Amino acid sequence: MTKFGQAEYGDFMARMFADKLDEILETTEKQNFNRRNTEDIYKEFVSSKDAA
Repeated sequence: MTKFGQAEYGDFMARMFADKLDEILETTEKQNFNRRNTEDIYKEFVSSKDAA
């Protein structure tokens, strides 16, 4: 592989990694947002432990 080919391949792999990382971070942010919303909703209800 020529040096130019190696540089192109390295650039390609870096872009692929960055794109995949962006996807993972977006998914994680959505999951955390949904989890926080669920926790906020359930905080409004009395639990069975509090009622006893």
